[in-house]
Amino acid sequence: MSYRVQFTISDEQKIKLEEDMRKDGYPNISELCKARACGDRSYASLYKQLIERIEKLEPGTTFIIRDLIDAPPALIGRWLYQNVDSGEVKNVIHDGKDSVGTERYKKL
Repeated sequence: MSYRVQFTISDEQKIKLEEDMRKDGYPNISELCKARACGDRSYASLYKQLIERIEKLEPGTTFIIRDLIDAPPALIGRWLYQNVDSGEVKNVIHDGKDSVGTERYKKL
């Protein structure tokens, strides 16, 4: 069984959580709060590892997630897609799809 937990925060708290999220390498505020409450960082750690590997790529490199992480869970792909789209992940753009329909990215 799983449970959904929701709570309300102030604008100032949101700003602080966003700063912490970026500093600690979390893909979103929800994962940061979950990790703080439960200590579970498995997917968040994998996402952080992905971002670190992307940052090391040479500009102009085209990649798909599985080039950087073996057997990535779909959730990691969704987080990356959303964060590239929103500009949260800097210097990376969507670059279409590969021959099997996997999202492709390009490091700027």
